[in-house]
Amino acid sequence: MLNEALKKVIAGGVLTESESAAMVEAIANGENMCAAAGLLAALAMRGESVSEMTGAAGFLRDRMTAVDAGDCADIVGTGGDGGRSFNISTAASFVAAGAGVRMAKHGNRAVSGKCGAADVLEELGVPLNGEPEKLADSIRGNGIAFLFARNLHPVMAKVAPLRRDLGIRTIFNLVGPLANPARAVYMVVGVYHERLVMPFAEVLRNLGVRNGFVVHSEDGLDEISSLAVTHAAALSPDGIRELVIEPKELLDDPALREGTLAGGDKSENSRILLDILSGRDRSAKRGAVLLNAAAICAAAGLGDSIRSCIPLAAQSIDSGAALDKLRRIRA
Repeated sequence: MLNEALKKVIAGGVLTESESAAMVEAIANGENMCAAAGLLAALAMRGESVSEMTGAAGFLRDRMTAVDAGDCADIVGTGGDGGRSFNISTAASFVAAGAGVRMAKHGNRAVSGKCGAADVLEELGVPLNGEPEKLADSIRGNGIAFLFARNLHPVMAKVAPLRRDLGIRTIFNLVGPLANPARAVYMVVGVYHERLVMPFAEVLRNLGVRNGFVVHSEDGLDEISSLAVTHAAALSPDGIRELVIEPKELLDDPALREGTLAGGDKSENSRILLDILSGRDRSAKRGAVLLNAAAICAAAGLGDSIRSCIPLAAQSIDSGAALDKLRRIRA
């Protein structure tokens, strides 16, 4: 199968959803690693299509260890900012949970940067090896759980050696964030390049996501930035529309647009996260967390826009609710 798929892609063709799913299955089964490597590289060079991402993500979702927690939300990114920023989506997840959104935060250890969601949460004392039933109970009872991708995606474990040997970004970097084990129906997904914004929104729609945003900021982040314009696609039952998120129009306090979003290793990023959740940090870092938390609150129906949900996010921090969500899931 892999040889035929490689020939099709080299000839300028696009894999169907079923062909893409079969490709992932063949790679996971260890078939023809030479053709597999060539195919992944060819797709990366051309740019993966909506059907290819949908089929690959769909296969991962079919084979993942599911977490049955009902309707829930996620903020996640493809990576690709080189590890320059702190763990914005992780901090925003606790803020959204404090505002009343059921968060199924999906993530892994660092790939492109120094500190992934799993790294910083482990440093903060959050266990990474929860059983699916306990994770579902935590989402329902505590309003949040961390779904460690490495434990819940056996297919990704099988393809890890090939990905490591290739050493390049492949379709697996793109579809991993799309395969939330709790099948989140509300999502904010950050992508590493602006050209992926609209295609990713189409993939989310194909996978059954009801409401959400796909985002990429002009300062290169797979997040909504408080320091630069963010290009986005908004997904709803009415369709997909493009929009621009301008922090100057949403963050009235200039302090929330001043400073840096830079992070560091897991020790530094855990300090930053605690400073934000405790309300001590009032800089652009808080601004970025407010914007991303407000986006997932809006997607989950707590307001009719990102702007309308910013006060909810701020109240989550200032009341202590966001920090309490972290305390509840620490070991």
